Amino acid sequence: MIRPFLLTLCALAASALTTVHAHSVWIEPSDNQLVIRFAEPGDDFEKSPGQLDNLSAPVAFTVVTNKPVSVPAPKESDHFLLTGASVTNAACAETTFIVRGGRKPVFYARWQPVGAGAGKPLLTLDLVPTGKPGEVRAYFRGQPLGGAAAILRTPDEKDQDLTADADGFIHFKTGLPGQYLLTIPHHREPQPLGGFYAGTAYTETSHNCSLVWVQPKE
Repeated sequence: MIRPFLLTLCALAASALTTVHAHSVWIEPSDNQLVIRFAEPGDDFEKSPGQLDNLSAPVAFTVVTNKPVSVPAPKESDHFLLTGASVTNAACAETTFIVRGGRKPVFYARWQPVGAGAGKPLLTLDLVPTGKPGEVRAYFRGQPLGGAAAILRTPDEKDQDLTADADGFIHFKTGLPGQYLLTIPHHREPQPLGGFYAGTAYTETSHNCSLVWVQPKE
């Protein structure tokens, strides 16, 4: 017979596993500029010297009249700065982390100001606003990603597990004002032929993406 306290421990362990944030890369506004952060959401930002140095130089661009425009992204102490990018325009970035456990982690990040309207896929793994409040569509290699597991971090620093429907649509509530972070972590893609990155072999790519927006007060 299983004792009640063991059942409680099992329940707590299962609950702890439902929403587990790994490191994410995201774009957010800071002092009226856009910056790229690297951290586990809710923890301190990774810095240079340190783990921030294990990210490759980001490929970044803003979206002006639906056309991508490249911007430099130099490294600062705890972020990469999207030089010249306006917080009123959508922006995207891509970067790669060092190979670990035979996996090559690739991070994709999107900033979308509220009111910018519907977007279109611009990243290999992308979370694309549809223009409707509380609706985003997940894409992988330009095709809707049905069943994708996502995590929404709300302005009150709470996490919600979400799942895309069969057509890739993700729905959620945005009642609180403040910054939202939506992520798809660890979308695995086997590489049967393998490869090398920075001299280390890998057999799988781990795709990770994020979407950030700031919900204004009503």
